[in-house]
Amino acid sequence: MVGERDIDKWDYLFYHITVVEFIYKQSFSTKTRGNPMWKHDKLDDVQISLLDQNIISIGGEIDSGTALYVREALLRLMGKGSPPVKVLITSDGGSVRFGLNIYDGLKYYAGEKTGVVLGIAHSMAAVILQACQKRQCMRHSCILIHHVSTMNVGLDALRNPAKMAKIKEDLEEDQARIYKILSDRTGKSVDAISAECAKDQSMNSENALEFGLIDEVV
Repeated sequence: MVGERDIDKWDYLFYHITVVEFIYKQSFSTKTRGNPMWKHDKLDDVQISLLDQNIISIGGEIDSGTALYVREALLRLMGKGSPPVKVLITSDGGSVRFGLNIYDGLKYYAGEKTGVVLGIAHSMAAVILQACQKRQCMRHSCILIHHVSTMNVGLDALRNPAKMAKIKEDLEEDQARIYKILSDRTGKSVDAISAECAKDQSMNSENALEFGLIDEVV
């Protein structure tokens, strides 16, 4: 049974996650998007307050800014000796490439990682969760896995069979990588993963536990 202290603890975390996401979106303008030299000056105080507790919050869209934030957070934690870290996830997914960058960064981090789904972990967010040794999900949260897709196709590519073939090849390679990650962590065959992805339906926490996407409902 959840006690008053637990409720206070999660209220505290939700508050900080909301503040992080709001300030992050406000400070990350279109002029700085994708700029590797960009620093989130407005985020520093909030970032530090979370990282002091060894917490990384992944919220909103998975994009270049999210990947940069996670990289800097991991580097800061590595400077502290790579202590155990809690990764809080509330995201409906985003870029496959940047999602895999975050996944690789978490896998490289030597400290113990506990991923916690707070609300939703859809698409690439569900894949990022698999980088954590311990995978937890709040009882009323949901997880979604589906086939890789892209909307970043210009008219020139649509008119060029060679470019379309390359886009298809890249998508298939990304899909194979994701299938392997999910298969390795769930113990399911690649065919079973593909069949579940084809459904494109959210799983509740209990179904995600049964499928092997998480280890514990909290």
